[in-house]
Amino acid sequence: MKYTLEEKEAKLINFLQQLEAPALAFSGGVDSALLLAACQKAKVDVKIFSAITPLMPAFEKLDITRLIFELDFKVNFLYPNPLNLPDFCANDSKRCYHCKKLLFSTIKAEAEKLGCKTLMDGANLDDLGDYRPGMQATKELGVVSPLLECGFTKADVRALAEKYKLSIAKKPAYACLASRIAYGEEVNLEKLAQIEKAEDALKALGLTDVRVRHHNNLARIEVAPQEIVLASTELREQIISAVKGAGFAYVTLDLEGFRSGSMNVYIGN
Repeated sequence: MKYTLEEKEAKLINFLQQLEAPALAFSGGVDSALLLAACQKAKVDVKIFSAITPLMPAFEKLDITRLIFELDFKVNFLYPNPLNLPDFCANDSKRCYHCKKLLFSTIKAEAEKLGCKTLMDGANLDDLGDYRPGMQATKELGVVSPLLECGFTKADVRALAEKYKLSIAKKPAYACLASRIAYGEEVNLEKLAQIEKAEDALKALGLTDVRVRHHNNLARIEVAPQEIVLASTELREQIISAVKGAGFAYVTLDLEGFRSGSMNVYIGN
């Protein structure tokens, strides 16, 4: 049976009202922001936790700060560091598992100290369509995913966020900086800084959905398909200068354009 957005919203509100002493892992993305707004609409007393890590670009941290004022809530900031985990830095196919396990274990422990009994995340149905070992970690920790449970796709999330007039309703999905590094290559602070500097420079040139994939001294740039011609002609020299300025020796443009999870071809998924 296909449900309307209004029916899914009603189901979500009811679901949230049934949770016992909930806490929310808040990333500053549209999914967790919608969950928070829905909790407010449902008059659910929820405690908010945000894990700040070196894997987050500066603009993500700014988005969290902006949303604090927009939605008027108190957040408990935590600072777990995945770079302290050898298994994470080794960057095998379970990298996301190791990171999520650390982040959500940290949040869960702090939430329980404040009397919380249910921890929520913002996973939705579309998250089931890609290789996401991090979801195994949240499952092991008993994390609840209300959007997924209530049948929300990413499109549903954005539509309801628009209805709630959330400023980030159209914010593009954005995976952590470590997801730009080829599996098997070490994740370290220097590479993360390189990636962030290069992506910031490319966005300043007007490119939208842009990723700088890190292959040691080679940068493989993914942009929105409609921007490939622009990137390879008018902006070519500026892109080369910007990316080399971030520390890469070679600059390439991926003709397939931006696609989420493109590094997963390394593991056959």
